Amino acid sequence: MDKIKSLLLPLALVFAAIAVFETGARYGASNMRAHAIAGELVFPLTVYVQGKDSMNAESRANIAAVIDNGIAAGSMHRQLWYLQKDSKDALDKVLAYAFSVRGDGVLERLTQAQAEEGINSDKKARLAEVTEAIKQAKADLADSAKDAADKKAAELAEPAAE
Repeated sequence: MDKIKSLLLPLALVFAAIAVFETGARYGASNMRAHAIAGELVFPLTVYVQGKDSMNAESRANIAAVIDNGIAAGSMHRQLWYLQKDSKDALDKVLAYAFSVRGDGVLERLTQAQAEEGINSDKKARLAEVTEAIKQAKADLADSAKDAADKKAAELAEPAAE
């Protein structure tokens, strides 16, 4: 018993160090993922906005699906309570612009997916969770979306004027 007692403190310290490292890695990875989601969403948004009139319906639908997936991922990710301010701001900025571009298209797509026959209850519950996250993000970013759309339109107009 004495041998076990002498090992308990070092063992507890090792497990505490592992827990601290894991917590730091998780928080850091989540913050970097927020930046990654924001970065991955910029390109399809730019393509969608600039090529909306010249693309055929299939191409427009494919790019819209990529944007909708990014909006869903970003909306779910922004619910993490431990996101740092700069990570959340980067994600919110891109999501606000994405909502201004897509409007209610992402919610319509999710509603159609929920209405499909043959979907199991787990998938329906997950779709409902994603839908609620998107509605919450859209409500939170409603004012930012209008400002982001105006700013992005001004940025896109500047190179054309030169």
